[in-house]
Amino acid sequence: MKFAAFIILLIIFFIIILFYYKKNKELKFETAYLKELFENSQDGILILDNNDRIVKANRSFQRILQYKSDEIKGLYVNDIIATPETKDAFEISDVIIHGGTANSETRRKRKDGKLIDVRVDAFPLMLDSNQIGLCAIYKDIAYKKESEKALELQRIYFTKLFENSPEAICIIDTEDRFIDVNTAFEKLFGYRKEELVNYYINDKIVQAESIEEATNISDDVIKGNVVEYETLRKRKDGSLVDVCILGYPIIFENSQIGVFGIYKDITERKRSDEVVKASEYTFRRLFEGSSDAIFIMEDNKIVDCNEAAIKMLGYDSKSNVIDKSPWELSPEKQPDGKFSKDKALKLIAKTQINGKSKFEWWHQRRDNTLIPVEIMLTSILLNGKKVVHALCRDVDERKQLEQKLEYLSYHDQLTDLYNRRFFEEELMRLDVDRNYPLTIVMADVNGLKLVNDSLGHAIGDELLRKVAEVLKKGCRAGEIIARLGGDEFVILLPKTDTYQAELIIQRIKTIALKEKLGSIDISISIGLASKNKREEQIQEIFKKAENHMYKKKIFEGPNMREKTINAIIRTLHEKNKREKQHSYRVSALCQSIGQAIGLSDDEIQELKTVGLLHDIGKIAIEENILNKSGKLIEVEIEEIKRHPEIGYRILSTVSDMSEIAEFVLAHHERWDGNGYPKGLKKDQIPLQSRIISIADAYDAMTNEGSYRSAMPKEIAIQELQKNAGAQFDPDMVNVFIEKVLINS
Repeated sequence: MKFAAFIILLIIFFIIILFYYKKNKELKFETAYLKELFENSQDGILILDNNDRIVKANRSFQRILQYKSDEIKGLYVNDIIATPETKDAFEISDVIIHGGTANSETRRKRKDGKLIDVRVDAFPLMLDSNQIGLCAIYKDIAYKKESEKALELQRIYFTKLFENSPEAICIIDTEDRFIDVNTAFEKLFGYRKEELVNYYINDKIVQAESIEEATNISDDVIKGNVVEYETLRKRKDGSLVDVCILGYPIIFENSQIGVFGIYKDITERKRSDEVVKASEYTFRRLFEGSSDAIFIMEDNKIVDCNEAAIKMLGYDSKSNVIDKSPWELSPEKQPDGKFSKDKALKLIAKTQINGKSKFEWWHQRRDNTLIPVEIMLTSILLNGKKVVHALCRDVDERKQLEQKLEYLSYHDQLTDLYNRRFFEEELMRLDVDRNYPLTIVMADVNGLKLVNDSLGHAIGDELLRKVAEVLKKGCRAGEIIARLGGDEFVILLPKTDTYQAELIIQRIKTIALKEKLGSIDISISIGLASKNKREEQIQEIFKKAENHMYKKKIFEGPNMREKTINAIIRTLHEKNKREKQHSYRVSALCQSIGQAIGLSDDEIQELKTVGLLHDIGKIAIEENILNKSGKLIEVEIEEIKRHPEIGYRILSTVSDMSEIAEFVLAHHERWDGNGYPKGLKKDQIPLQSRIISIADAYDAMTNEGSYRSAMPKEIAIQELQKNAGAQFDPDMVNVFIEKVLINS
């Protein structure tokens, strides 16, 4: 029994030893675990005794408050880390010791005196069997404070941004009710915030016909999508405004809490869009309807052109032109010798820099003919793209006109010879050593004024053209012939001496003898002079040639004028046969009157000539007036009355006919002074003119006229007697009746 009891006691002992061993092992493990937890905690841990003295501090406490454990062990905690404002922080120790806990957010002082924000959690701790202490855990919440501050700043910033945004902004909940709106929203729609908050958005700013659209878009945003669209929204006063709406979902902690809407007033943009569309429409109308060819180019390729461009190039449709480069529609080289491609690329690049450029260009038609054009290149924006607008104006007619004007600037329009301007420039150019001897030949048309006065300037112009032809035929190819003006011509003969020039002049005169203008001979007076050395002045040579020409004209002119007058008389008689017979009859009657009054043979011959030439001025009267069968009207009568003056101008050009010219001028003057053209009377009128007046009137009365029958001789005599002393010289009328008519 005792042994058994011993064994049992032994077993119990071992069990107790084993139990304590296990407990001790577990305690050691827990102690080690708590120690690791104490030292490695990210929060600062401070162990205090029941007198608020520091027993121990972990590494994180040292890090947070910058005190080493040895520096503060045994010190009162309030003396170390508390501030005057927080001295009573641990007066709650008694409460804690009696089983309470405490936590608070406060500020503690670091070793360097800086205050930091911490959260303190304190609870009682059994230090040993006789003492209860305090465990205080310090959590650094500086980051939290900073976050809260940043969050507050963000809230303020958002509020300011929200309120002061120029864009209208509203916040609505998931039921489409207004939560908030900003000032710009109030201004845009005319509502005060109080009139919108907690009201449905569709009841306020959405038109009835747009509610379904607005609801669908709102649902789309609530589902988490961002939407952007343009629409019309209604103001408080019922007016509509164009807006662009950006809708964003408002999500907080993964939960949809509403919609953030930004409303941008796009009324002006819409108006601008309409203006742009109208402008583009106008541009298109002008583009298509322009009579000038227009090309639109992008990246040096033609992307569009109008009908005028297609027509100008001779193609059937745009497809023949689109996608081609401008140089593909041009000759290989431009008139200035530059390659079309190189020149076009430079001009396009210049346009893109300067905005525009203007130049002349040659295009090539489908049939390979060339077209001169004036191009205005302009860099423009079209449908949002930067393109080059090329307006091409066909300047073929202008070029021809320019060439014609350039030609006319150096040529005489009437004769097609060079003009004075060209002659003067060419004379200076040729006046150099290599062209000596340089001969100047001056030529003057004889009788031009007489032809102009008698036959009219049209015939005079024909005479000048005929002379120009004669000069060209007589000169060598390439020689310079110019009309200086009026009836004067000049020929420049470089490297030509006087002998060679005389041969040319003789050839000209020979050709002139064979030429006629109607019944008028071609007569040219010609003189020359040569410059043989540099010292001689070219203007002096010109004057010498001119003087020689005038000397020739003195001898050749009168003969030519007599021939011209004879030609004029022949021409007049060819125009009107009745005038021819009338002139011869008047001439015969004048001869008879002259004999009756006892004039000398020379005077009678002169009077006979006057009678023959008295109506020579009628050569300048239109043929339809001279041959008119009916009675002349006032204008035609005035035209007929010009013939004495014209006759005077014609005859006065011949030196030995100056007196005859005076007699012809006065043959329609009246004895009473009511005649024309000077209104002379009685003895102021030359005798020869008074005689012609009577003979002219009598012949006109006794022979059939254009619109009347011939009078009997007796009636004509009565008319003469009736007008004696008024129209006619009464003495000459008596002589004519008594000595000429009675004896005839």
